[in-house]
Amino acid sequence: MSKKSKQAILEDFGAFLKKHREDVLKEKNLLQFSYSTNFDNSKLAKIEKGEVDIRFKTLLEIFQAYKLSDTNIIGFKFKL
Repeated sequence: MSKKSKQAILEDFGAFLKKHREDVLKEKNLLQFSYSTNFDNSKLAKIEKGEVDIRFKTLLEIFQAYKLSDTNIIGFKFKL
């Protein structure tokens, strides 16, 4: 997989998280949302913009913070 493909997936995943936060969790304000999670708002912003490559442990923390289950995340589609 090319570096460009990986970056596109990170950006798509970040957009998925942002949409989920805003539409499902009804949390429009990222700073306010960060208060209820283990993340600082700047890290969340970078994740939602696809600017950071996250580790598996961080992914598990994201699942918890965004109240995602395995069925929610399977709904995220990307091309390999």
